[in-house]
Amino acid sequence: MVVINTGRDQIKSYDEIAAVLSAYVAQRTKTPAAEVDRTRRFDHLGLDSADAVALMGELEDFVGRPLSAFLPYTFPTIEQLAREVADGAG
Repeated sequence: MVVINTGRDQIKSYDEIAAVLSAYVAQRTKTPAAEVDRTRRFDHLGLDSADAVALMGELEDFVGRPLSAFLPYTFPTIEQLAREVADGAG
């Protein structure tokens, strides 16, 4: 997946972040993004630890700031992770 960074310091909304996360999961699992369950844990969606690291790299590029690689383990669903990142977690 290619995420275009539209500029550092640009605040991203929960919906924008959740859409990027859903698109990443959809690509990795070959599932339509609209069918990705945002309430299921990443591991139950078919992502492994390598996917989680790659996901955080994509998300860092999208939000324009560093993010902890541990966030998907602490906030293990798209909804939880998107909310935390939108609220300013890093």
